[in-house]
Amino acid sequence: MPAPGHSGTGVYHPNGHSDPLKPSRSATVAGIINNLAQAAKPPAPKPAPVKRNSSADSDVSSASSTSVSGKDINGTHVRDVFRNTANSVWVITSAWDGEPVGYTAITVNSVSVEPPMITFNIGRSSSSLNTISRSLKFAAHLLADGETAAAKRFAADAKLRFADKSTWSWHEDGLPSLSNGVLARLAGDIVNLSHAGDNLLVLGRLENIDIRPGQPLVYHQGSYRTLPDPTAQLSLSPPKKDRRIYLNAFDMCCVGHQASGMWSYPGDKASTYKDLEYWTDLAKLLEGGGFDALFLADVVGIYDVYQGSRDAAVRSAAQVPVNDPVGPISAMAAVTERLGFGVTVSLTYELPYAFARRMSTLDHLTKGRVAWNIVTSYLKSAATNLGLDAQVPHDERYNIAEEFLEVCYKLWESSWEDDAVIRDWRSGVYTDPAKVHDIEHKGKYFNVPGAHLCEPSPQRTPYLFQAGASARGQAFAAKHAESVFIAGPNTTHLKRLTKGIRQSAVDQGRNPADIKIFALVTIITGPTDEAAQAKFEEYKRYSTVEGALALYGGWAGVDLSTLPLDQPLEYVENDAIRSVNEMWSKQGEGGEVWTPRKIGEKIAIGGLGPVAVGSGKTIADLLEKWVDEADIDGFNLAYAVTPGTFEDIITYVVPELRHRGRLPNHQKAKKGERKTLRESMGGPNATAHVSPDHPAYAYKVSK
Repeated sequence: MPAPGHSGTGVYHPNGHSDPLKPSRSATVAGIINNLAQAAKPPAPKPAPVKRNSSADSDVSSASSTSVSGKDINGTHVRDVFRNTANSVWVITSAWDGEPVGYTAITVNSVSVEPPMITFNIGRSSSSLNTISRSLKFAAHLLADGETAAAKRFAADAKLRFADKSTWSWHEDGLPSLSNGVLARLAGDIVNLSHAGDNLLVLGRLENIDIRPGQPLVYHQGSYRTLPDPTAQLSLSPPKKDRRIYLNAFDMCCVGHQASGMWSYPGDKASTYKDLEYWTDLAKLLEGGGFDALFLADVVGIYDVYQGSRDAAVRSAAQVPVNDPVGPISAMAAVTERLGFGVTVSLTYELPYAFARRMSTLDHLTKGRVAWNIVTSYLKSAATNLGLDAQVPHDERYNIAEEFLEVCYKLWESSWEDDAVIRDWRSGVYTDPAKVHDIEHKGKYFNVPGAHLCEPSPQRTPYLFQAGASARGQAFAAKHAESVFIAGPNTTHLKRLTKGIRQSAVDQGRNPADIKIFALVTIITGPTDEAAQAKFEEYKRYSTVEGALALYGGWAGVDLSTLPLDQPLEYVENDAIRSVNEMWSKQGEGGEVWTPRKIGEKIAIGGLGPVAVGSGKTIADLLEKWVDEADIDGFNLAYAVTPGTFEDIITYVVPELRHRGRLPNHQKAKKGERKTLRESMGGPNATAHVSPDHPAYAYKVSK
């Protein structure tokens, strides 16, 4: 026989009879729990046979799947399933005898329209349960996007939930009502509760509904997130004429970056890359000359495809020896106020927990002027020397990259609240522990349960560059990058790349205009076109074909040493060589017969990017043409000689671009007016933090 007040089906009616629409207010939590404890338990289901996924019946890899049944099922399995579902975030409130209670819930559902009824859960150990069971009234508040703080407050210490009187008020129905950030308030009566393991399932009849427009806060994979605005009109628009041009210097902590053999040119200082003075002098030169940032490339392997050996690269100093690019940045930041610093770090061989700390440290020391150029590495020599038997497959590297960034976003954006650091010398409290959160990440490649080691830096997430050239790399860039680095021989090629990136951004729900696109170019300039051309011819005398072909072997994965230097590629019966010939033929003016020597001479100065030669006016004309026709925003400027190439650009090109209104005339920043790199790159409406349509924004602890 069922216990008094129990239907015999696991549903408890607070009023002691079967009509759920006429509740009594006399029930207490003790009475509810006692009656539930006496309820007849349903028979345990028979364990289902374990079924293993196969390619025939599932599109989920069996290598990463789990199948359990019966007594083997535990809370971890349940959480792993439902953490992948996205739920709206609610705050349930009630009151008894003038005392408000409330808690955060993500399991509010509509179960009936006539009469209007909803269900929600409350934990059997919840501090709110006794009050709710006495009141038998509730108000469910649907939180709006940006109300992460409210969601966390009502999931934290009960004493703090209503401490701030500005965040709530008493409603005319006698229940607490949240003051701001609520899309809907559903109020009504509790008509019954049912046993649900460690929870009670509450059934409520609605008596009042208030609705406001907006986007909801959602909870997904252990984090509070935002949904893309469905009303946002994203489209590709023609580039604006007279748009501002951004200039980055392109360098590397090595002797020979994009100019093979040029370290031997009189006056070139590339071989002093290991001296801190080289970097601090360069930073001061660039900032004073109107550059926006210094972009530092990097590799963690030696080019050893050409001749099947590293010897050619080592002999010609083709990006080896090479130092870590992180080292000079803080010193350069100390002697500049505005210049940004982009650092290349391959995530394939990093751990996100330690890497996130390194970047936060740089962001603090530069006062928010650091960017991360995201790469996934391409050299086999890097993989084998970092403990792998072979290079990680291309698409797998991007799968790793996606999760790597997810972990970093969680550490940078959601671990520490904006006001976690209080520095209260009276109480001796530096950081409020309640505002530092574990990220509890558990994924395929990384498990990071804890909190970020660093307090929030000026940008939180550093400004993000990406330079992937493949289709997968460009899709990755369109999703994550704020600036994209591309290379192409002419405006037709650049325009095709740019259009693809911006369209991919639209497909990702991002504003394509928010992505800055930089093209690689090497500028040789002087007072006249003739002087610039003469300088270029002089440079060629010092460049080396061997070093260039060593670099090309690493970039293309093709060893051209198997051919005589003057062997035309078009007559070679080899698929890889034919592919190289087709690529170079498409880039040429037509009719060019490509040989290994000609390829080496072509890339010996400037690498795979074009070389622009001419007076300041000629170069300015060309840069404007590329910006206007190819829809790019700026340039990564490589050097033939350093710092001579940059000095020439500052002398001849920068004044011309400023005269045309394409470059700002930077003034010394006043104290308190210094901008982060994200603000400098983003324009007048940019902020120090990622924009709402960037994937990192979904992880923000405070919006």
